[in-house]
Amino acid sequence: MFKALFWNSRGAGSENFKTAIADLVKLHSVDILAICEPRVQFKRVSNALSSLGFPDSRIVEARGFSGGIWLLWDKNRTQVDFVDENSQSISVKVSIPGKQTWLFTAIYASPTHVTRASLWGYLENLMNTVNLPCMLMGDFNELVSAADKNCGTLSGRFGGLRDWINRNGMIDMGFQGSCFTWSNNRVKERLDRGFCCSAWRALFADAFIRHLPKTRSNHCPILLQLFSNNVVNRNATAFRFQTMWLNHNTYDDFVSNSWASSEGTFSNKVTQLSSDLSKWNKDVFGHLFYRKKHILARIRGIQKARDRFENPFLIKLEAELIHEYDVICEQENLFWRQKSRDKWLKDGDRNTRFFHLTTLVRRRRNKIEGFLTPKVFGPLIPL
Repeated sequence: MFKALFWNSRGAGSENFKTAIADLVKLHSVDILAICEPRVQFKRVSNALSSLGFPDSRIVEARGFSGGIWLLWDKNRTQVDFVDENSQSISVKVSIPGKQTWLFTAIYASPTHVTRASLWGYLENLMNTVNLPCMLMGDFNELVSAADKNCGTLSGRFGGLRDWINRNGMIDMGFQGSCFTWSNNRVKERLDRGFCCSAWRALFADAFIRHLPKTRSNHCPILLQLFSNNVVNRNATAFRFQTMWLNHNTYDDFVSNSWASSEGTFSNKVTQLSSDLSKWNKDVFGHLFYRKKHILARIRGIQKARDRFENPFLIKLEAELIHEYDVICEQENLFWRQKSRDKWLKDGDRNTRFFHLTTLVRRRRNKIEGFLTPKVFGPLIPL
């Protein structure tokens, strides 16, 4: 279960830091560790970090007390390949068995506006050059919306970050835990966060970020976890009516016959109809995505055959299959639209990719990973 931890530690030379980072690594079984603003040279704590299970590293040293990023891992556990770095970021390729290689970038955006402004163009060029699913995590030192700050002026707290997000279609990973990641005991802001591209979100649909408790720094550590703690029991999934069924030519007759043949109270008849529809969906309507793949394979075969010779039967069959493919695409459009619960797109618009990604984001946001034990912590509180 891959996990990456990022922490703006505001100093890494003290014994308090060593104790805190050891606790975090042990508690969360971290695979990649990113530390920024350490305020010391890496060699002062390299042995301590190596003893925690991070013998491999890529270091952008701090300039005096300013900046600095340390990215650490163990190549025997996680395959990490260096890609690029600058004063505000370190980028590596991460390879996980069974998944596509992806780009991970640890960020410490400069608190100086002019310096920070150069980061957005750099990141854009990097992602276009590498052309991999990408995930960026760190201290962006900038707000995205007014909700990222609890009080005080918003003047000067916005820059190029929002434009970069919009230009590149980046997805805010959201969070579990406290709303803010930095505090000076009066003002609170959400500065530390994660962004990913749509390809990465589709690759790791269950990935989420947790804001951990703030203890040794005025920033809280943030933890990226790629896979959910919970295994979904598909047999316990509640019945859900699918709008796309309405497009099937046998649906009306099937519902009428099922309702007429069932007995008992209204509730009993509804329960029976739900059971019948679930079976009908499996046996008659069929797996939507399998049908789409199968139809495309048949169309491809017919078109290859027509390259060699024309046949009236094949011409007619191709036209019928293309029509059936259009019907399946419309059903798929309805499927994702219903799942996304987005109402603002008009009925004639087709944007299946948008609906799919919206569904993934909403599903991840609504998922609860666990509860604190009430005997120890009081009432049940989502983590």
